[in-house]
This record gives sequence, structure tokens and C-alpha cells, in this order.
Amino acid sequence: MRRGFCTILGSIEERFCVYEIENVEQTVQLFCQLKPDLVLLDAVLPKMCGVEVIRSLRSKDPSARILMVADDEEQVLLAFHAGANGCLLKSMQSHELLNAVGLLLSGYLVFGKAITRLVAEEQSADKFGRAGGPVPHLTAREREILILIAQELTNNEIAKRLYISPRTVDAHRARLMGKLGCRNTAGLVRIAAEYRLLSEPKFG
Repeated sequence: MRRGFCTILGSIEERFCVYEIENVEQTVQLFCQLKPDLVLLDAVLPKMCGVEVIRSLRSKDPSARILMVADDEEQVLLAFHAGANGCLLKSMQSHELLNAVGLLLSGYLVFGKAITRLVAEEQSADKFGRAGGPVPHLTAREREILILIAQELTNNEIAKRLYISPRTVDAHRARLMGKLGCRNTAGLVRIAAEYRLLSEPKFG
């Protein structure tokens, strides 16, 4: 499967230089040396699970872009909490992988709409929450936009959905990052999930 992914990425005519690595130790070592634009990681690895590798890479470089491929939705949720920028099921088609890579390199999260449902289910079971401190106040519009961001919609897609301009969406995104104390979309969605702000979409 690893070789298949490398073949897919290597077949693209533009800009990809693909390194195939077989063991965890070499992954962390080469990550620090090469500073890759993207790490594509299997959820199941010899000696260490993919989630542990995500945490290790994230500790080395908080801005790293990490995409994990998983066997089931439980692993998707674990990848999300560990700090991955995206996670796809291994049943995906090749075009889905290429689309995900493009989105991640453009700064988007790639978990699919299922992540909002998974996080909501986890919150309702009270399995996690951001401990201490008041929940930041968000306007109804900010909450709408936050949920759509979590569903991986782009600024243009959100603007069309809500009948506002992309510039207005961008302004709301910036305010959300300020209120939640994060620097990018990945942090925005992750902190919003910890504050339980993704569980009650109220738009049609």
C-alpha cells in the first residue's frame, strides 16, 4: 500500500519529490533533516502506531503538515486529536488522495464531514473537553462559519452557502482565530472541538 501511494504521488507532473521510508526511526530522523512539505503516514506501523508518530513529529515542528491513512473512523478521530492535518480511510480512491494532498498544502484540514459527527458524538458522551477557563463567546454567524470550516469548506464555498463575500468569511476566520487563540485552521478546529463548539449546527 505504501508503494502504491508513492506511485500515485510520483505520477504527478508538478512539484512532488517523494521519499519512501520503511521504519519509524528513519521517519523522524529524515523529517528533521528534510523538512518536507507533507508527511503521509499509515495508522499501523511496526514498533509504533501512527498516532504516536504524529505526536513525535508535531513536537519537532508544530507547523508540519501530516496526513494519515486509517482503517476505520476510530483511527480518524485519534489522528485528529493527535494533531494530524488530515486523515483518509484506506478505501479511498487515488483522486481522493491527490485532492487531499492539494488541500493540505493549501492550508486546509482534510478529515471529511464525518469528523464533525464523530467529535459531536464524543462530546455528548463527555469523553473530553477543554478543562478550565470560560468558553469563548461566538456570535451566531461565527459559529456557523466555524462549523463549515470544520467541514472543510473553502472561503468561497462558505461565502456561497451563507450569501456573504469571501472577504467577509476571511474576516470572520481571523476573528475566530483570535478568540480561540490559534494561528491556523488546524488549530482553530482542534480548539473549537475541545471547547465543544462543533456539536450543534443550526443552519440549513
